[in-house]
Amino acid sequence: MEEFELVIVGAGSAGCIVANQLINKTNFKVLLIEAGPSDNNPVVKIPLGYGMTFYNKKLNWNFYSKKQKNLSNREIYFPRGKVVGGSGSINAMIYARGLNTDFEEWSQNKNDIWSWSSINESFREIEKHISIKDHSAIFNKIPVNDVSSLHHPILKNFFEAAKEQEVEFNQNLTSDTINQVGHYNINTRNGYRFTSSNGFLKPVLNNSKLKLLKNCIVRKINFNQKKILSIEIFHKEKKILVKPKIGAILCAGSIMTPYLLMHSGIGSANYLKKFNIDVTIDSPQVGNNLQDHIGLDYLYKSRVDTLNKYLGRWPGRIKSVLSYAYNRSGPLSLSINQGGGYINWNSKNKFPNLQLYFNPLTYSISYKNKRPLLKTDKFNGFIIGFNSCRPKSRGQIYLSSKEFNDAPVIDPNYLDHYEDINDLKCAFDFIRKITKSLHLKKIIDKAIDIDPLKSSDEELIDHFRKKSTSVFHPCGTCRMDDSIQNGVVSKRLKVHGAENLWIVDASVFPNITSVNINASVMMIANRATQLIIEDLKNNN
Repeated sequence: MEEFELVIVGAGSAGCIVANQLINKTNFKVLLIEAGPSDNNPVVKIPLGYGMTFYNKKLNWNFYSKKQKNLSNREIYFPRGKVVGGSGSINAMIYARGLNTDFEEWSQNKNDIWSWSSINESFREIEKHISIKDHSAIFNKIPVNDVSSLHHPILKNFFEAAKEQEVEFNQNLTSDTINQVGHYNINTRNGYRFTSSNGFLKPVLNNSKLKLLKNCIVRKINFNQKKILSIEIFHKEKKILVKPKIGAILCAGSIMTPYLLMHSGIGSANYLKKFNIDVTIDSPQVGNNLQDHIGLDYLYKSRVDTLNKYLGRWPGRIKSVLSYAYNRSGPLSLSINQGGGYINWNSKNKFPNLQLYFNPLTYSISYKNKRPLLKTDKFNGFIIGFNSCRPKSRGQIYLSSKEFNDAPVIDPNYLDHYEDINDLKCAFDFIRKITKSLHLKKIIDKAIDIDPLKSSDEELIDHFRKKSTSVFHPCGTCRMDDSIQNGVVSKRLKVHGAENLWIVDASVFPNITSVNINASVMMIANRATQLIIEDLKNNN
């Protein structure tokens, strides 16, 4: 049995940062385990390639939710990264910190280890703000790229329409302003996707203190009393045992982390006994508190050219490929989510209730040999999309059987809370108002599928139940709280009841942030590793 001081499970957005800091700031021998392959793949590297990762079983867990009673009994697709870089290797690359009000539940006071000042400092430590002309090397940082100069000019119509509703324009959506629209910053450099793998793992990958295992699944953590005895790893069904002499850090994400805990005997005792799983720690909140953003796109045919001109037809596609091949520019170098905003519309909350997306392109899902594919429409079109920022509904992750190879049951329990329905009505009202504005009215040819201007709230709610999807921001399933009755980990992210186990990923969120969560996951990884190193030094 090979021994390491520390074992990290998951080489995603969090795990790569944790590995980097442990290697740079300690003398520990570290093992990093990733379930998927290397991220050295063209569809990962090319920013717009994420459309090809969306259903790619080699790079993606391809989860589906339990049938949702409030969404017309539909199973909702849950893509999660199964590749070095994790979900940061397959997402839309939007970098958004979140607002200070998003983190109020994380801390008790301004001197707390998760106070806004600590969180903000942690964000600053990992960021390097760049422009498209900045080609400098980036190490131990994540680039926050202002690519607004490359965005499609049709975005100006959306921004002006929002201004008519007294929603201010903010160039890069980085301020703590509640009502704002603007351009999204993304994690790219020189026309390539740039993940925590690029910024944090690769600088230490050749260090003799670090070993990376790819295509390996961790199925169980074995304990002796409350201390980790060994970790079971499977590679092509071959079992490998490793021993963490100091401890282990789970960075497997909000789905797989609670799933692994339950298979390892950490969870609700009464529930685990139903599957004949020996109980190591009776931790009733494991898998609970699942939160996710759910949203919907409204599609419009456009009177003016959009990106469909370049990506929906072969002449434009060839031009786009050549532009990217020679200059790393053009649509392939960007995210489709080019503009949007965060607004408080008819809400009494002190945080936004709606996130907006304005995409200068429309697409549909087609099928090839029963495999879903994203297909750009041939006509010119654009999307106005939205999701509620702080949904009140809470779901759960639980077991389907005692066998690890059987997929986890994912139940987001969407639209279970009446306030989430109210947020939908707020969204309908806002979209009606901006689509009637002069600046959008003059470019809209017609609405596709359903027109909010011609539909009642009841009709739009019914349409939402039938067509809405996850925005792919699951979190909260091992929430931090200093009580085991209310949380799975302490504020220092140590698993309650375990002597040497920590969790560092989106599962520890007490509440979902108003914005895309990947930036916050990386912030947590940076802050948490500092706390873990402090604890290890104090215990020696």
